[in-house]
Amino acid sequence: MHSQSAFISLVLITALAAVVPAISARIERLRIPIVIGEILAGIIIGKSGFRLVQPGPILEFLAEFGFVFLMFISGLEVDITSLRLWGVTEERRPFYCRHLFMALIGFGFTLAAAFVFAWGLVSVGLVENPFIMTLILGTTSLGIVVPVLKEKGLMPTPYGQLILNSAMVADFVTLLLLSVVFGILRTGLGLQLILFLLLIVTFAFLFRMGIVASKVPLVKKLVQELSTATAQIRVRGSMALMVAWAALAHALGSEVILGAFLAGLFVNIIVGPEEAMLREQLDTLGFGFFIPIFFIFIGSQFDFLVLVSSYRALLLFPILIIGVYAVKLAPALLYRLAFSWRESFAAGFLLSSRLSLIIAASALAFEFGIKGLSTSLSLQFFRSTPSILFTSCELLIR
Repeated sequence: MHSQSAFISLVLITALAAVVPAISARIERLRIPIVIGEILAGIIIGKSGFRLVQPGPILEFLAEFGFVFLMFISGLEVDITSLRLWGVTEERRPFYCRHLFMALIGFGFTLAAAFVFAWGLVSVGLVENPFIMTLILGTTSLGIVVPVLKEKGLMPTPYGQLILNSAMVADFVTLLLLSVVFGILRTGLGLQLILFLLLIVTFAFLFRMGIVASKVPLVKKLVQELSTATAQIRVRGSMALMVAWAALAHALGSEVILGAFLAGLFVNIIVGPEEAMLREQLDTLGFGFFIPIFFIFIGSQFDFLVLVSSYRALLLFPILIIGVYAVKLAPALLYRLAFSWRESFAAGFLLSSRLSLIIAASALAFEFGIKGLSTSLSLQFFRSTPSILFTSCELLIR
């Protein structure tokens, strides 16, 4: 019976996934990215709307797998050449205008601004731990940034790569730090550091082995022969690698999305930029099915009644809105060194998006009883921030 209910909900979600792009195309003047349309559609059919979606283990697993797949594609989309801080690049920019340098400096300013804001929340008694709140405010959702950049055709441009690198640095660093912090709370400092180092060493070892194997003539010939028709060995191998790394990260006490991102980065480096067909196949599989399920499901779980249930919640909501945008917009002004004012502000608005990493952090804070981060308001607020993003994403239209 429960399985039947899950399939009915899945039918509705997949139908919306097919309809939302068509609606977005019809109302192009509103410039609403498909991702935001999917979240809004989820809100309409979910807890804050008609309550047509019944969450369950099957649907929750598909949504989580969609997010894992999205993080895998995020790693696959990183332009490795843009990660060079020194040396001569193809564009021959000054070092201070290079993508990774600007991303790192911008993230440093973001953390500083987030800490000041978090300390203000501590001083008025709304937050207990300013360091975790700093990391929460400092992060950016690759899950929002990547689909928007791909939809607008900005991914291969220098501007798109700057935004991608900035989101990657923010998401990756805060993911690492949050994993370490909560891992320490769960298992202790010594064990967590050992597990984390083991994950990094394993990645480095397998990466080296992958480089060596990719150059063996017999392996290259076998992969070439099995890359067509029903075999599709490259797609199958990529999927197996993604699942394996997600499972390994989980087993070592880290977040599964960290493992998925590392897997995407691994495939990205091994296959190189010339494997356009593999990337297109993975995009089709992810954005055609799993990833829309994740976004619609996230929207369906937003509960508006929780947000308006108390005067304190209504007071705190605009404060958090101001905070999450302020800590990203101010550092984004550094991008003016390489781009226009409009593009700089647009990057700041898009990098202000947060998604499931924040929800995961709030849920873990609830587990450890950290005041101010574990409230239902925190969960509902950070679920709702993507739905207001469409107003700022208009600036991305060049």
